[in-house]
Amino acid sequence: MNVKNLIGTVLDTIIRIVLIVVVVVYTYRYAMQAYDFGYRVFAEEPVSAADSAKAISISVAENATIEEIGGVLEEKGMIRDARLFYVQELLSSYHNKIKPGIYELRSDMTAREMLAVMSAEATEGETESSESGGQEPSEEEEASEETPEGEEAEPGEEGLEPEGGEAGAE
Repeated sequence: MNVKNLIGTVLDTIIRIVLIVVVVVYTYRYAMQAYDFGYRVFAEEPVSAADSAKAISISVAENATIEEIGGVLEEKGMIRDARLFYVQELLSSYHNKIKPGIYELRSDMTAREMLAVMSAEATEGETESSESGGQEPSEEEEASEETPEGEEAEPGEEGLEPEGGEAGAE
């Protein structure tokens, strides 16, 4: 009887040790995956460098979900992981701000930059060119922009260009 109890106790101990090792290994593995995913949410690099970047046009429909947009971007090779893109949008200041339209995106852009473009938050340079329809402002527009309201421009200032370049170039 003592031999049977001893064998049963040894087998029970071995099974418990194996189960503990399996739980520890899988916990470690999934913890590392979770850490990597969480790190990538805030530090994901662009898919390609600026010198080897490709550009695509993407059309965002009015009823498109962020999961669908992420899936398309992943298919086109603009992002590595659609699920990661979803979480990045969820945690960003661009959450629920993506507007329908057609956008030019490049593979050297981060997900945050793509979200900014699709949220139609233009930078200063884009704002200036989009306000004038992508055209250079006329001399009258330039003079009216430079002169505060209620003040008259002095004669002879309207057609002046800065030295060494076009008007408006700095």
